[in-house]
Amino acid sequence: MLISFQILIISLLAGLIHLDILVFGQFMISRPIVVGGLLGYLLGIPQYGILIGVLFELLYIVEIPVGVKVPVDATSSTIFSIVGFQVSKCLVLSIVIGFFVGFIYKYIDIISRSVNSIVLSWVDTAKDEIVIRRINLLVLYGIISTYLKTVLFYLISFSSIGFLLYEICKFLSSKIILDVNSLISVLPAIGIGICINHFLER
Repeated sequence: MLISFQILIISLLAGLIHLDILVFGQFMISRPIVVGGLLGYLLGIPQYGILIGVLFELLYIVEIPVGVKVPVDATSSTIFSIVGFQVSKCLVLSIVIGFFVGFIYKYIDIISRSVNSIVLSWVDTAKDEIVIRRINLLVLYGIISTYLKTVLFYLISFSSIGFLLYEICKFLSSKIILDVNSLISVLPAIGIGICINHFLER
């Protein structure tokens, strides 16, 4: 079971990882296959981190944020699934709920982008001599607001959705004889099927 301090550290780290998506660097650290292995190693479950990362990498391999397109956030799906598994030890349900967490983060991202478009008018109305200064302040605002938004999102989701996941898994393990984690052997086949489907669509 993760303690509050570990959740805080993971949330702060996840905020930095999310900056890699569009805000700073784009070193591909935020890709599910990389963040899965990294977070899995930090939590002492590297094999599950890589497995979850590979699965979400295959699922979202064609989803690229170009222009106004905001895809489902693969990074938050991966991070939540790994942390959810560490908390509940219920792999399949962690992945399913992680998938929906990615959808939630996508819509939070869309809302924050609409707020950012309102803030941009601050530059449009500036006098010529202070435009550069305001642009620099907006860049700083973008970095800080993205980081804080992501950290807050993870703190809330780990404590609320993570607790719900733990309770569901505890209930299922007491009511269902079938071990949900025995379905782990099906996950690679699902990933291969997703990958083949992407190639067939081209």
